[in-house]
Amino acid sequence: MAETGRIPVPLRLCRGCRRFVNLDGREDCVFCGADLAAAEAEHEANLAEMRRAADALREALAGLR
Repeated sequence: MAETGRIPVPLRLCRGCRRFVNLDGREDCVFCGADLAAAEAEHEANLAEMRRAADALREALAGLR
């Protein structure tokens, strides 16, 4: 069980290797070496592309009715 009153260490998800990284002033992942900001930006761009594709598919399927 966690100690009472202890503040947890801030962590950030590395989008390169999907591990949590301790934010001790690092800009890169200690596990895979990925630039954390660049990997996050690429992940967000991929999500946006997937959402656009899903929307296009929904529209195409709606037109089949």
